[in-house]
Amino acid sequence: MKNYYTKITNMKRGSYMSKAVQSASILFIATIISKFVGLLRDQVIGYVYGIGVIAESYFMALNIITVAFIALLGVAIQSTYMPIYTEVEGKEGRQKALKFTSNIINIIFLVSFIVVVLGWFFTEPLVKLFATGFNGEKLQLTMQLTRIILFSVGLVCITYVLKAYLEIHDYFLVTGLMPIPYNISIIIAVLLSKRFGMEILAYGTVFAFFVQMVFLIPFCYKKGFRYKFNINLLDKHVKQMGLAIGPILVGASAYQINSLVDKNLSSFLPTGSVAALSFAYKLNIFVIGVFVASITTVMYPIFTKLGSNKNLKQLKITLCKSVNSVILITMPISVGAFILSEPIVKIVFERGAFDPTATIITAQVLSCYAIGMVASGMRDILVRIFYSLQDTKIPMKNSILCVICNILFNLILIQTMKVSGLALGSSLAAIVAVCFLMIQLRKKIGKFNAMSIFTTLLKTFAASCVMAFIVLKLFAKISLISEFLALAVSVGIGAIAYSIIVLILKVDSTDYVIDIVKSKIIK
Repeated sequence: MKNYYTKITNMKRGSYMSKAVQSASILFIATIISKFVGLLRDQVIGYVYGIGVIAESYFMALNIITVAFIALLGVAIQSTYMPIYTEVEGKEGRQKALKFTSNIINIIFLVSFIVVVLGWFFTEPLVKLFATGFNGEKLQLTMQLTRIILFSVGLVCITYVLKAYLEIHDYFLVTGLMPIPYNISIIIAVLLSKRFGMEILAYGTVFAFFVQMVFLIPFCYKKGFRYKFNINLLDKHVKQMGLAIGPILVGASAYQINSLVDKNLSSFLPTGSVAALSFAYKLNIFVIGVFVASITTVMYPIFTKLGSNKNLKQLKITLCKSVNSVILITMPISVGAFILSEPIVKIVFERGAFDPTATIITAQVLSCYAIGMVASGMRDILVRIFYSLQDTKIPMKNSILCVICNILFNLILIQTMKVSGLALGSSLAAIVAVCFLMIQLRKKIGKFNAMSIFTTLLKTFAASCVMAFIVLKLFAKISLISEFLALAVSVGIGAIAYSIIVLILKVDSTDYVIDIVKSKIIK
């Protein structure tokens, strides 16, 4: 079978989006299934541990490993591996590309071993960096869990390589489903930890990452990958990846510093703040993960090919379609999450140890995260455009700007809004980041019909406001009978109303989103 990028090259103009529709449709459904299993995982954690000390310690430990290592290395590895693999395969053949892949995996093993050893010895300062407000039992428990979860660093980084390899070869269904075995493993670990101790949850988390990696291996072999033990740190492609990975690491670390600042400041707030921030954030990224990731994951290989071919005209068209699609989908969800945050949190999490007080706190945080939902989705697309043009410096500068804004907003808003102020600070920083990226992109590639994007923002916001009015009226009446029924009916009718309005307003990229839905209905 020809390589995915070769197929894209042979496409006629206008077929880029049709190919993306098919792939995005597959990934969309797979991601929805995966995210709902992930939501079930969070429900189980909330039911068993609520937002108490144990939940906060676990979320903090997982966040430390994610922010300090996994997110940094994972994002950098995947973003640099894909274009270099494509280049090697195109110029030197597939065997060279496969050898390069094995080399990268082996280097990751080596680096992750060093990371685990260093992390083990410096756990206490690492935890205190992220959770300055933790002390006593909470600090000791967080350190204990962090040391165990550290062993997952290498597993996750290798998973990112395998995931990128499959996506290069158009295997989006598999990569969309890979969180399912992970989440099922976590659910089992949570239930066992209630009886056998919190260490089981930490060990279960490492095992879950291992299962996720193993899940991808058979499919990689099916697509021709054969692992070979070879380590060559002096390989020219490794050097190329090393040079490219630097600015991405700086940029990714800047984004992770935002999370560090949020978690650190929340550790000084009353017990429950860290967990509430985590639960609300998980609901927020549920939307980003399902809808935005389905588009960005599929479009990045296309952006990469267009960028390498210097086909700026088609790149601009594809860019606008992608950004407008993200806006079209996330705007009503953002408004809906803002106005219905409390019933959403109540229905999803309020059971067991997750009491009404936890619901109120988490709902307030979710409302503030919802404000930046559209901007977060747009940012993901715009950053990928720069990466496809092999420009990693602009995203790095943008990340640093985002960190500075986030810190300033947090310090101002936390005084009056407490933990909700941290979420609002993140949202406002995301909006600033998008404005910066749009300006820099205009300088990079020239005019790209930014007015179309601005018009889509206005039209979808207007449609969402009408939808919100309808939803609130319906929810108020039906909630007297059942809140779950009220939420389901009002959201369903609201979605229909929004769809009709955007069709009347002729919002750009509506046809693209409709094609995604149609393709799944036909299948």
